[in-house]
Amino acid sequence: MSTLELISHFWPQTPTGPISVNPLEIPDVGRDDLAQLFGQLGFKNGVEVGTEYGEYAETLCKSNPHLQLDCVDPYLAYKDYRDHTSQAKLNGIYEQATQRLAPYHVSMIRVTSEAASCAYRDESLDFVYLDGNHALPYVIADLHAWARKIRKGGIVAGHDFKRRNNRRRYQCHVVEALYAYTQCYMIEPWYVLGRKAVVEGETRDAIRSWMFVKG
Repeated sequence: MSTLELISHFWPQTPTGPISVNPLEIPDVGRDDLAQLFGQLGFKNGVEVGTEYGEYAETLCKSNPHLQLDCVDPYLAYKDYRDHTSQAKLNGIYEQATQRLAPYHVSMIRVTSEAASCAYRDESLDFVYLDGNHALPYVIADLHAWARKIRKGGIVAGHDFKRRNNRRRYQCHVVEALYAYTQCYMIEPWYVLGRKAVVEGETRDAIRSWMFVKG
């Protein structure tokens, strides 16, 4: 079966159409379920861009004991990065992440996303999960750099499918970048995990993730 068919097998609630430029919502799943899906699909090697404290990286590893995960995060304070502005604080976060992920098959790659991507052959990875800088130039750059590294049938995914734009503090342009990227490269279907509406009893992350299968 193809990856899309397998996703529908593991998540029978996955909508099948009609295909459009808009993402399809897969109800009652979150990014913890995505980590389990990677294991069910037999994915062995992946990259997380933007690891911070290592909490989701740990979830990915716990869900798939055979996974070799590369965690790309420069842990660097710079002008356009508003989450943390203190280099000392980021150094401490790096140490916490390193300790948390020590029991797993993880490589900590402390360089920028663009620089790290150059070390991988095209179509050599099973998946990438993008959760780095969410300002528009960085999201577009991450999509451009990492989608080409995913093999056919692999998954390009990421976090923060939410519109936020605060000029003074925080910019999140993941939604805008994804619409532009998927339309320009005619990627369909693409998915958001969980409904936009909150339904009692259904799994839904407060900040939803997204994904598409590499064709």
